[in-house]
Amino acid sequence: MENNTFRAYKLKWWGAVGFIIYLIILEVIYSLTKRYKFRYLQIIEKLFLFPFFILFSLFDLAKPAFYVFISFLYLIIEAFILPFSILKILNDLYSWNLLLSTMIFLIFALGSILCVHQSKIIQSLVCSLPPLKRVEHKYQEIGRDLSLYILHPRNLSFILFFLYFIYLFISGFIQLQYKNFLINEEIDGAILKAFLVFIACTNMVSKSHETDIQAKNLLQRMLNLMDAHDDDIV
Repeated sequence: MENNTFRAYKLKWWGAVGFIIYLIILEVIYSLTKRYKFRYLQIIEKLFLFPFFILFSLFDLAKPAFYVFISFLYLIIEAFILPFSILKILNDLYSWNLLLSTMIFLIFALGSILCVHQSKIIQSLVCSLPPLKRVEHKYQEIGRDLSLYILHPRNLSFILFFLYFIYLFISGFIQLQYKNFLINEEIDGAILKAFLVFIACTNMVSKSHETDIQAKNLLQRMLNLMDAHDDDIV
């Protein structure tokens, strides 16, 4: 145990020494490059700067990844975890005797519908939290725009359909092949029924745009029918 501790300490010490030597060599090469402008020195300088290039590139990649992650994290919390927690507390407080599978069905169905068909509510809630709430720098503005794009209803609809597809495909395969369930029979069934409700709602909303029902015209036709009598001639 002591030998392992000593080796770890020795490794850290040599790592620190190596990093200091690396910085000294880099400073010397940088000074020579500025003074003599030799091509081979510039090549050596670029080779020594390559680790910093990788580091800054990873940092640049991490910024959009962070905004994507935080957007989905807030979405999951606000659309699923928080409503489930509230429903669980109310169920225990008022003794509604809702089963766990029933609560999962309600939260998954309503949460999915809320994400896609009431996305403005989700977007406003997500953008009311840091770091999306305050826009003081250009990258924050771009990050907020990225979050709003990710939370667009078409994108969320695709993501939800994809996740349901993956879950139900694996669940169906396990059930048919091994006569078993991915989680258990009640929860697998609850998620399936939540998906069916989500599909039905999505189709209903889609078909509602194709219908030609206007309140004023509908009311006028109903009034015309009420005023019509049997002795009226067409």
